[in-house]
Amino acid sequence: MKRYVRFIVLGIAAIFIIYGINRFVTQEVEDLNSQNYVAEETRASTESTQTKKQQQAKDELPDVSTKDWSLALVGPEQPLEEDISSEQLSYIPNTNMQLDKRIIEAYQELSEDAQKAGYPLVIISAYRSVDEQTQIFDRRVTQYENQGMDEDQATKKTKETSTEPGHSEHHTGLALDIVDENWQQSSPQNVLEEEFGNEDSAKWLAEHASDYGFILRYPKGKDEITQISYEPWHFRYVGKENAKYMEKYDLTLEEYLDQLNEK
Repeated sequence: MKRYVRFIVLGIAAIFIIYGINRFVTQEVEDLNSQNYVAEETRASTESTQTKKQQQAKDELPDVSTKDWSLALVGPEQPLEEDISSEQLSYIPNTNMQLDKRIIEAYQELSEDAQKAGYPLVIISAYRSVDEQTQIFDRRVTQYENQGMDEDQATKKTKETSTEPGHSEHHTGLALDIVDENWQQSSPQNVLEEEFGNEDSAKWLAEHASDYGFILRYPKGKDEITQISYEPWHFRYVGKENAKYMEKYDLTLEEYLDQLNEK
């Protein structure tokens, strides 16, 4: 009798155990299905958002030509097609530096408003001829050679911070290297350092440049596209409409031109 009761008790226990296991497995399957459903819904929502954003970007793409003078592309892989005429250049007021005369007013407005914001600007470099760039490039190569590098090593090292003659955006007269007076006076050996990007003045410039038709030409994380490392001091004129669009969609000049070519 006792054995019979024991069997009954064990049987009931086994039933409860099996029921518990089945319930656990069923719940796990339900939870997994629920997670998969949520993941699928999230993926679909993300794809839908991306699609809408891409369509919006396409709809808002400015009706401009890639041949527009303000969109001239010069860089490590895009040599200067034609040197700018001296007649197209004009001196920036109160400096001995030149820019394309069509952007002087825009830069003046940027400079005046930066000063009002508490960041008086200093131009480190503006238009540079191919000859000037050659002198700068060769001088840096020589400096590295004097440190013990051979010519190939010195040239490679120089290319990390200086563009080869004929490939510098400064040749276009549309680019400037600018910092504020405080940084110039308090910075270490080299004024053009990445750390400048942490300054309030650099953040102000990056945020407001598009209001005047300029873009931060070589932003952080885009060096594989521009072939130039992050330069928080280098600004390039592209026109207000283009600059605003590029800022909104986080585009480099290269990416923007690709979109214009695809439309």
